[in-house]
This record gives sequence, structure tokens and C-alpha cells, in this order.
Amino acid sequence: MKIFTIATVVVAATRLRAAITPGSLVTISQAADSSNAAAWWSPLDEAGGYSWLAYLVNPSGGSVSNNNVMVARRDISSGGILRGCVKTASGACDAFADNIGHNQPSIAIDGDGYVHVFTSMHHATWNYYRSQDPYSVAEIIDASSQLPDQSLLFTYPIVKRDAAGDLWLIIRGYNGDGLCRAGYLYHYKTAQKAWARVAIFAYNRQYSIYPDDLQFSSDGDVHMQWEWAKYPASAGRHEGSYLRYRPSTGVFKTIDGVAVSVPVTQSTANLVFQPLATGESYGDDSAPPPMMQSAKLALYENSAGTVLVQHAFRFQAEVGGTWQIRRSVSHRGNAVWTQETIYSADDTTAALGFTHDGTTARIYFCKKQGSAWALERSASATGWSSTELAAVKGQQVQRLQAILRSDGDDVLYLAAPANVNTTTGSVYFLTVGGRE
Repeated sequence: MKIFTIATVVVAATRLRAAITPGSLVTISQAADSSNAAAWWSPLDEAGGYSWLAYLVNPSGGSVSNNNVMVARRDISSGGILRGCVKTASGACDAFADNIGHNQPSIAIDGDGYVHVFTSMHHATWNYYRSQDPYSVAEIIDASSQLPDQSLLFTYPIVKRDAAGDLWLIIRGYNGDGLCRAGYLYHYKTAQKAWARVAIFAYNRQYSIYPDDLQFSSDGDVHMQWEWAKYPASAGRHEGSYLRYRPSTGVFKTIDGVAVSVPVTQSTANLVFQPLATGESYGDDSAPPPMMQSAKLALYENSAGTVLVQHAFRFQAEVGGTWQIRRSVSHRGNAVWTQETIYSADDTTAALGFTHDGTTARIYFCKKQGSAWALERSASATGWSSTELAAVKGQQVQRLQAILRSDGDDVLYLAAPANVNTTTGSVYFLTVGGRE
């Protein structure tokens, strides 16, 4: 079987292991800005023998209402860490206003080793940075002018690398029409060192999209996941959606393999994996549940080569109810989605990590009390287990991201936004083994 991580295609591990086995907690920074927290971001990548983590810090000598964007490069073998900030063309560390949940950085390393960072765009023009040298954090310089669509306003950049070393970006964009904030797909061709817009993949008047995740399968397809909300914005989201794109043909397809024209809407057949529940409707920030908020995507292939798609997402079923963790699965690669509620005992924060190695699914989450947990289910199990990550206990972690390595281990980015003081938090790195 082949497994698809957040950044690359990897092969399933074959060795046997017994149980969830966290490694030692690695401190990346204890100077993180308290706004270093989001659900949608992709602040973690691995390439060139390094782990790469993007995060925010309070500017030295500046206002704690602002931040600098840092990139940490951790050597996977030695554990050594180098750090550098994203810089203006003049070489100064660029500074941005704090905006929790919106202005956080996403990072990806292209196939030639160059570092790409998108950051600090809440309904704003591009803030994009690229390293001057491969695998280097020394000079990550503003390259915003090299992107297309300079007049659009963007939010929620999710950027990842495919198996060929190219980068793909999904992001919410606004063209000024006063009607919709749409879903845009962009492609960076490493050979040409250039970005281009592929398509507006989702647009519906009086709605806004919220990007969640981006993954790749071995056939070269790009898989996209997002939610919808009432225009212009809302904390409550609905109708989680999924679409795949084949670069070799330029064709978009729904889960059942049917080609569709883009942009799609919620009424596109077999687009939605989480339909509106009884009593659920679109509203503004004060609208009551039922509603979704945050989701992640995991893919794997069966022996027949069928790509199996799974969504993990948070759902609040009623006023005062906990934010549950649910899963939606397409077992046969068709339009039949199987829904299940996995966890509802405690309230969760807006953060999920989701990996699947072809045998075992893991969903990582945080409780509002400030702790990180792993839900796990293997192919032979009849239910889900829930395990607290002991190494994280007491660190007040509230946000996370997860990547599956080729050896079957998961690597986690863990953010504790205010565990130092009210304006300062920490960023941690953790390896979790123990798959069967």
C-alpha cells in the first residue's frame, strides 16, 4: 500500500509495533507570539534531512501586538536547530500585526530545496517569501511580486509539495465583487521557478470558503478539502467539501470519479462529505449550532489501487454541546460516505492532525484544558482507542499539525500560545511511533 502524507507520497511501514509511543518533547522556541495559533495552517514540512517549522515571535524591542515570522530548521539526525526570520528586500525581519487564527504562516520546501513561506494574510494581498539558497534559513526574502493575481485579497494559505517536487497552494481569494470569497488553486513548477493560477475551484454567491487541507495520491492527483460559511465570514462552517484535480488532464472530479466544471458549489452532485444536519443552517458569528469548524484529510490506497478518502472534522451538534470529533469515510472511492462520531466526552480546540498508513488511522487533537491526545484505530480493531500524549502533558498545547513519515512514525508540530506568559508561548516538536 502507498500512503500520502501532508507533503509527499511515502510507502507504508512493514515492521510491527505495539502501541502509540511518543518520543521526547523537543522545544523549538519559548519565545513564540501568543497569536501563533490556527486550525487551517500548514506550518510543518520535512525535506532534505530536516524538519521545518514556521512560527511567530514577538519582535525584539517592538510591540507585542506585532510579530516576526521565524523558520526553524531541525536536523533529523543530530537534532541541531538553525533559525531565521522572513525578511524584507532590504534584509530586515519583516513585521506584521497579530491576528490569531488568520495571520499564521504556512511553509513548504520545493523539490530543489528552496523554502517557501506564506503568512499574515487576512483579506490582504500576497505576503510570500522564498529562500535565496536551498535548505537555508539565512535569507528568506519577500517575493510577493512574483505571484499572479496581485489585486486579489487572500486568507488561509495551505501550501504543500507533491511527489515531483512541485508546490500546490489552496487559498481563499476575494476579487472585490462583494458577493463571494472563493477557493483558488495555484501551482508552483519547480523547474520554471514560477507560480501560476490553475483555477477558481469553488465559488457561490453569498458564501465564503474556508480551506482545510491539501493532499496528493500516487496517480498525481491533487485532493482538496474545505468548508463553506455565510458571506463574508462566520465562525460556524458547514457542508464540508472534497474535490480532486488531475494535473495531466486539467480535469476536476468528485469522489465518485465524475468530471465537473469549476467553480463548484454546494449543489454540485457528490461534492459534500458532511451534509447539513437536522436544524443546521448558515448564519453569522452568533448563529447557533449545528456547525462544523476545522477539518483534515487523509488518503491511502488499497491493493486494487483505489484511493480511499477520509475526513476528520470537529462538529458541534447543539447549543452548549462539546466540539466533537467525527470522521467521514469513502470506503469504495464512490459517493457513499460513512459517518461516525469518534469523540465527544470533552470540548476540543480548533486543531486536528490526521494520518493513515494503510492499516491504522490516527487523529490528533487538543482538549481545551490544554493537552494533546491521539485517537487510533487499526484495521483489525472494532473501535477507537484514546491516548494522551504523556510528553505533552502540562504544556498547555492548544494547536497542532501532523505529518506521516515513510517509517510509519508521525511528527507533530505543537503550539502552546501562552504557556510562558500572557503574550508569549512555546512551539514543540514530537515524534510519535507505535503503529502496528
